[in-house]
Amino acid sequence: MLKLPLVAFGLLAVAITLITTGCNQPSKHPNQINDFDGATYDSLTVAHGALASLRTQIATNYKQYAPQFNQAAATYSTAFTVYSQFRTDVNSSANPSQAVAALTVSIIALENSLQTQLHTPPAVASHARQKALAMRTKAAQQHISISDVLTELEIAAAVAQAVPAVSPYAALASVVIESTSQALAAYNAASGQPIDLNTIQPIPAI
Repeated sequence: MLKLPLVAFGLLAVAITLITTGCNQPSKHPNQINDFDGATYDSLTVAHGALASLRTQIATNYKQYAPQFNQAAATYSTAFTVYSQFRTDVNSSANPSQAVAALTVSIIALENSLQTQLHTPPAVASHARQKALAMRTKAAQQHISISDVLTELEIAAAVAQAVPAVSPYAALASVVIESTSQALAAYNAASGQPIDLNTIQPIPAI
């Protein structure tokens, strides 16, 4: 089982370790059409876990971020629809890759809006992205693809973890960290299980 450790990028490190030690790439699904199908489902599972967690907090305590959240939720809904069409007919014109790429961009925009309020030094975010790039490069050398959605969530968590517990922004930082934790929990729950679209239904807008 994968966990979010105190040091960010734990999932990326674990994934790379699994490959380099000869284990199979995690989260194969017995009913997946192909590896692309399974990887896309994993990306949507991760995004769903994060957005579901963020929705609860934003709707209750941080309504100023509702527009950015709603944009991400709408993009997720589109990605879900395109993926559903792909699973119905792999020869259709549906392009899950583009839809997931657009979803990644919308999640980045949402996370950036949250990070702006954390008042962490720019160097912290820069270091987090450099570390993520290094890990993704290492993964590519081992012929493993790391979800862009997951990478962005790990970066956000890394930045949030730099916020001191006594900071007035600590509560918001914990929201960001929790969203990544919930994304990993969703990934763990789906890992090795049959693909079930009922578990990744669109997230309602706020």
